[in-house]
Order: sequence, then C-alpha cells, then structure tokens
Amino acid sequence: MADDEVSDRAARLQRARTGTLNALREDPADLREEMRQGFVSVNASLCRIVELLARDSQ
Repeated sequence: MADDEVSDRAARLQRARTGTLNALREDPADLREEMRQGFVSVNASLCRIVELLARDSQ
C-alpha cells in the first residue's frame, strides 16, 4: 500500500513539474507573437504616414 502512495505522489509531482515547464514555455511564445503583431501594425501605420507625406510634398 505504501508503495502505491509513493508512486502516486511521484506521478503527481511529475505532472505538476511538466505543467509548470509547459506554462513557462508558452508565456514567451505568446509574448513573441503579440510583439510581432504589434510591429506589423506599427509598420503599416508608418508606411501610411510616409505615403501621405510623400503625396503632400508633391
């Protein structure tokens, strides 16, 4: 009976460790994607500004 409890606790600890490591990996990936989307938006806005300035200077 004691061996079952030990193996059950070991399995639960392993699942907890795996879950923690997965969460740590996901956070930077989510942040990276948000940053990429933000840069795409800023780039599009800057391109539009450059187009307007070029049009007005002609």
